[in-house]
Amino acid sequence: MSDTLEMNLCGRILLGVRRHGISDPARVAVLARSVVAVIDHHHPEGRPSLLELEPLITEQLALLEASLMEARMRSALTVPEVPPEMEVQPQEQEAPPEETPKRLRKRTLKGKGHTVQAKSMEEKLREGRVPVQELLQKDCVQLGLVSAKQAKRLVRGMLGKRPEDAEQEIVEQLRQVLQDQVKGIVRRLKGGPWATPQAQEEMRQDIRSARSVKSILMLARQIAKERAAWEKKHGSGGLFAGLFGGRR
Repeated sequence: MSDTLEMNLCGRILLGVRRHGISDPARVAVLARSVVAVIDHHHPEGRPSLLELEPLITEQLALLEASLMEARMRSALTVPEVPPEMEVQPQEQEAPPEETPKRLRKRTLKGKGHTVQAKSMEEKLREGRVPVQELLQKDCVQLGLVSAKQAKRLVRGMLGKRPEDAEQEIVEQLRQVLQDQVKGIVRRLKGGPWATPQAQEEMRQDIRSARSVKSILMLARQIAKERAAWEKKHGSGGLFAGLFGGRR
């Protein structure tokens, strides 16, 4: 009876534990003997038939299944510690060397059917200064804000500067020039188009609020237009016509 019971248990246990990766016959035999020991504990006077033992055997096999499942879950949740000497250190990637301006200028960007030459920062800054330089050498000279010589000096002063910074420095100078010219008109024409203190203050505010060379030029043209209209009305065109004429 003992051998028959143990063989029966070994077969049933083997079918169950294979799902948990256990196939060693010796281990299966150990598990079977542990179930037999439980049965003997419940029936110390003698074992009944297999049919009568079936409920107890089924219960013990279920407990064994649950125990194996719990052990398997604990094993899956446990992260093995890696010895310090086995830890893999991430390799530091060397940063690519910085491109020199010369190399950067030579690099090209390939597009569809054409090649675009990459520009250096200095080239971009130089191109950004061009619009203001053209306004200085043409419009500002024509309106008499600066002479041709002064325009060239201002253009040279823009070299090496960011376009917006260089323009602000020039705007400050042009604002002062325009303010001085308006003062001269007011003094010589005894007020002229801006005879009242309020009109003169509004003009000063307009000049101070100019933030670009273009806005200075627009304001200078407006002043010239107002002056011309006043002189035409009062017949003083010949005497002051050269105030906003082009400088040489």
